[in-house]
Amino acid sequence: MIVPHVVNFGLLFGGCISGGIIYPFLQSKKGQWYHTENPSSLNGINGYKVFMGLTMVVTEGIYNFITLMTVLLLDFYNKKKENDSGVSKYMLKHPSLNYDDRKRLEVFLDNHIPIIGGVVGYIVIGTMCAVVTPWIFHQIKFYHIAILFVTIFPLFFFSNTYVTGLTDWSVSTTYCKVVLFIIAAWIAKPGAVIAGLVACGLALISLNVSCQAMQDLRTGYMTLTSPRVVVAGHMYGVLIASVINPLIYLFFKAHARKSGPLGTKNSIYPCPSAAVYRAIALLSTGGVKELPKHCFTFCFITIFLTVTVETVRLVSQRKDWKVQHYIPCMTAIALPFLVGPTFTIDFALGSVVLMLWTKVNRQSAALLSSAVAAGLVCGDGIWYLPSSLLGFFNVDPPICMRFLASGKPAEMADAFLSTLGT
Repeated sequence: MIVPHVVNFGLLFGGCISGGIIYPFLQSKKGQWYHTENPSSLNGINGYKVFMGLTMVVTEGIYNFITLMTVLLLDFYNKKKENDSGVSKYMLKHPSLNYDDRKRLEVFLDNHIPIIGGVVGYIVIGTMCAVVTPWIFHQIKFYHIAILFVTIFPLFFFSNTYVTGLTDWSVSTTYCKVVLFIIAAWIAKPGAVIAGLVACGLALISLNVSCQAMQDLRTGYMTLTSPRVVVAGHMYGVLIASVINPLIYLFFKAHARKSGPLGTKNSIYPCPSAAVYRAIALLSTGGVKELPKHCFTFCFITIFLTVTVETVRLVSQRKDWKVQHYIPCMTAIALPFLVGPTFTIDFALGSVVLMLWTKVNRQSAALLSSAVAAGLVCGDGIWYLPSSLLGFFNVDPPICMRFLASGKPAEMADAFLSTLGT
């Protein structure tokens, strides 16, 4: 309900295309293009999903990055020439802004962080990571991390932040798998698995912090908070977490010692995702040849389609054509490829409810829709606490429901239910 309609229906369209057309087609090629049955392996059907989805997101991210940087440089040049800070000119162009929006602009722009500060901070932090990380993990070298920070990370940061700002859904774990694949394939010798996992962890932390920082800056803008205070709060949080997180890890490690080492199958904390990422790292040491057949062909087709759609959307915006409101966002279409198509029904349903509400009472929908959406988000989040407690005490649900039409999954479910009796 708080996401634009074009994004929500773009998600639904991507879910229909991926789950209804592309995936069935790829499943029919099993045994010809790929042979593994592991749903998380990159040399199976998951390889097509991950690389096609990432190609859409990264291509649109690079396209928007180039467009945005061009506009920013031209705007910066004009403001420098006119000796304008940007605030007064923006307000003259938008005389309908109310007092609150004008005040937000003044506070946000008057307390902005200088560009040189962000550049210097990025270089310093990147240098620290390139020096300290190889000292802890000898399998990865400083130039691996330096190249990641110079070439790959900036593109991934921008793309992931753009996706999160558009849909409130971060796909940082998918980017991490690509970083893991690149580093493990690059080294391709003993130690490549650990080096890939280290780079993967570094990418995960960096991507989450970058997109979270943009969300917090947006919140700061709405609450008249100085951007410098927001960034300072992030820095304090990182410093505190660098002390607290290792202590939490040691606590879990000590608590799991009775049942078995942390991360093993017999442990009370088996960490199942760790085995998945290790398997991806082992596969990645084989390089590009380990990917399924025609994977790059699909990626090139996806690049062409993304650039075409984005160009049409950009031209329609410049010409102020009405069709611009109906052109789907390629990032929204890509998200079901990365996280599955089922959630798209929820997003589309939110848009349908808001459209009906607006038709019945436009003023009420404009004033209260954000509050209703926030309540739904909070209610869903609060449920995780009692759900976790029920799971901790091994409380099973009182009924068992299934939604399987036919085939092998239905037969397995029937066989399992028959063992439970009445």
